[in-house]
Amino acid sequence: MRLIYKIKTDFTILLLTLAIIITSCKKDNDPEGPEPGTPEATTNQVALFGQKWARLAGSVNANNNRTLVYFEYGPSNSYGFTISADPDTLTDNTSTSVSAVVSGLIPGKTYNYRVKAVTASETVYGNDLTFKTSDTIKNVIVFNPGLTYGNVTDIDGNKYKTIQIGVQTWMAENLNAVTFSDGTAIPFVRESTVWAGLSTPGYCWYNYDSISYGGLYNWYVVSSTANGGKNVCPAGWHIPSDAEWETMVTYLGGGESAGGKLKETGTTHWVSTSPATTNETGFTAIPAGYRYFAGSFNSIKRYGYWWSSTGSSTSDAYCRNMNYGYNSVEKTSSSKKSGLSVRCIKD
Repeated sequence: MRLIYKIKTDFTILLLTLAIIITSCKKDNDPEGPEPGTPEATTNQVALFGQKWARLAGSVNANNNRTLVYFEYGPSNSYGFTISADPDTLTDNTSTSVSAVVSGLIPGKTYNYRVKAVTASETVYGNDLTFKTSDTIKNVIVFNPGLTYGNVTDIDGNKYKTIQIGVQTWMAENLNAVTFSDGTAIPFVRESTVWAGLSTPGYCWYNYDSISYGGLYNWYVVSSTANGGKNVCPAGWHIPSDAEWETMVTYLGGGESAGGKLKETGTTHWVSTSPATTNETGFTAIPAGYRYFAGSFNSIKRYGYWWSSTGSSTSDAYCRNMNYGYNSVEKTSSSKKSGLSVRCIKD
């Protein structure tokens, strides 16, 4: 009996030992996860673009390999510019759509682009494609032919007429810069949800393409205290303060009638004007509308809003507005997230 019991016990111990060894070997040989592979990258055709911007598109499958995603673009297949995609990092084994909005492009020009997927050990490129930005729309502004204008050029090469009003010299056109005077690009923001969440500089054009009316900038672009000391105006010029706006309006006889002396005549840009609209100052105000702080666009050809550099509260800043139905200039305030026009004043 004892011998049989001992044999059974030894056999049981042997089985347990074998089970432990087999289990241990299995754990050692089991992979921790799917084997990472080479990413797959495909460049897709651009579907959304304007005169100075485009949304680049593509798809990337990371094949379980941590992959950073970029787009390369430029005026030839040598590219020259790189921008991070959205999303910019992938790790799974699924084909994912990626995109990036590029701005500061030249109207009517052809650009090459491709998507790029980068892992720790290799770089994979998508196919090369091209797109062409929209052609320039000639901006016919009705200036006062009886006045002598000066001119100034911004860092992007945009030229503006200037006019003296009293002791001040103002731009006679809405700003269209896409770069700060130190060479830093101003972010072009298309998506409404992104625009609504900004507390940093951003710009766009009305419905993304009304370049002839000038840019629409949030207050973080125009306030040097909010953007780290940057200036969006040409060298030697700055954003007018609330007091500087008031100096001009007072010089013109007050807000009730100043608008008619400042607005462009005719209906090239305004939906309608009155006989009291003379543009006798040469300021030539045109109504670019505005971008609501939540991201929508409103009131082009009907209202013009221009920033001052002066905040009115933690969330708002002072501006001036003019509309088609009145010849007044109204002082008001707007959310700092709003997109308004800009006129620069000479230092």
